Amino acid sequence: MAWSEVFSRTPYIVGAATLAIIIFVLAVLLPNFALLNEVVLGSSASPEAKINLTLSLLGGIKTNFSTLSAIYTILIAILVGVNAAMVVYLMRKQNGLAKEGIATGVGGIASGTLGVGCAACGSFLLSTILASVGAASAIAILPLKGGEFGIISVALLGITLGVLGNKIAKPLVCKPKNNHE
Repeated sequence: MAWSEVFSRTPYIVGAATLAIIIFVLAVLLPNFALLNEVVLGSSASPEAKINLTLSLLGGIKTNFSTLSAIYTILIAILVGVNAAMVVYLMRKQNGLAKEGIATGVGGIASGTLGVGCAACGSFLLSTILASVGAASAIAILPLKGGEFGIISVALLGITLGVLGNKIAKPLVCKPKNNHE
């Protein structure tokens, strides 16, 4: 019910799709950030060559990502877009009063970022965070080499969608002020 309530409106579909595409592109290009930075910002290559390189690196979803990491990267991008659209809808529906729903949505989106990564680097953001506390090698002993975090991220985003859906479907009830002072 909440799904159809939110996504029967074109702006929410466009917003969710746009954010999902942005997240997907960033996730796929992230392992090649140094190369892109060097070529796009630091070289005299033609603008056409810079665009072609960037677009060709999007093919990295087939080469740099395992099948599992490609699947959860795509799912994370889609789920983050849908979560964001539902959070915005909930905020507008309840005039910003749905603090729990907003916190849930933001928490779900944040958990999605932990799972982004390719087959070569595992969970990119989580590896960076763990390296800062000296625990990066812990990912290497996991059976999926960090892929577990992508799976957990998809699950958390799914749970978040359920919570947001319940909050959206719940009718807004205004409590009357007690005027007996």
